[in-house]
Amino acid sequence: MYSIEEKFCILLGERLLSAKKLYNILNNFESIVEVIENFCTDITIAKIVGEDYAKLCNDWKSGKVDKIIEEMRANNVVAVTCFSDDFPQSLTYIDDKPYVLFCKGDVGLLNSDAIAIIGTRKASVYGRKVAKDFTYALAESFTIVSGLAYGIDSIAHETTLEVGGKTIAVLGSGILHIYPTSNKSLAEKIVQNGGLVVSEYGLHETPMQYHFPHRNRIVSGLSHGLLVCQAPLKSGTNSTVELALEQGKDIFVVPGEIFDAGFAGSHKLIKSMQGACVTTPKDILDYYNVNFIQAEKQSYQFTIEEQTIVNVLAENGQMTFDQLYVATQIPLADLNFMLANLELRSIIAKLPGNVYRIYGDI
Repeated sequence: MYSIEEKFCILLGERLLSAKKLYNILNNFESIVEVIENFCTDITIAKIVGEDYAKLCNDWKSGKVDKIIEEMRANNVVAVTCFSDDFPQSLTYIDDKPYVLFCKGDVGLLNSDAIAIIGTRKASVYGRKVAKDFTYALAESFTIVSGLAYGIDSIAHETTLEVGGKTIAVLGSGILHIYPTSNKSLAEKIVQNGGLVVSEYGLHETPMQYHFPHRNRIVSGLSHGLLVCQAPLKSGTNSTVELALEQGKDIFVVPGEIFDAGFAGSHKLIKSMQGACVTTPKDILDYYNVNFIQAEKQSYQFTIEEQTIVNVLAENGQMTFDQLYVATQIPLADLNFMLANLELRSIIAKLPGNVYRIYGDI
């Protein structure tokens, strides 16, 4: 059962009244109860709400909220409002805090120890490797928060599930309108495996461009710290970092290859923030005084030709495609396919100039 205050927030959230407007209204009254009692008669409220005022009043009087709650129950969605006991404490201190969160999954994770892992949608092989390795270690001790977007976000969620950890996906769309649609199955897996999917937008709200930078305040707000795995100069990641700094959160940034423009934003952050640079998950775990558990080294199975490529690179270091062709004598088409496959498996890294090298220790 929801209280009248919670029902009021559910209706306003479904009808997309901004948090800024609601808190503006609250500042003019003694309590939320007084707001509810005067909502459909007060001129000040009407001016603040604007053109949606008449519709909101009609929906409230007609009991529209009960139909919304019925649909929520049918879809296993619950609402956590700023008047609910489960509302995350970490969000109570941020500017423009959400007043309602529509949730699927374990609501208790809203108040768990969390780290946000974020980065570009266009992640490089190296960036993907960074996200996977750091998430693998951090998910042992923290709830992993991210935004369910392509690239780094998806890797953070998927890796957390792989290691049996808990993850929160914060949406920029309605909770019954998963975006991107290709990640709908990932969202379902998150819920099925004890994680949480959350949105402050109406149940079926379509994604709007401004939703994503706005939802980022929740991504950072739920977390103790923010890990940037890869960010170009122009990236939504940068807005999340700015919000995290305003909220007093810890910032961690993994450096990338200096010639890769995909890491230009990461390097700018490192240069502007002393102590932000991290090169191993242990750096973050030590910062929070968490015992580090060294992940077991993955066992790789190579074909004879793949082993030849790995051996040649291990012996010679960086090599161009042409040099590899001469050294391995593998047919061009086969060599190109094998290099791409090894790169996808994070065995080798492709550098500018069609140059290849071993990624880490094999």
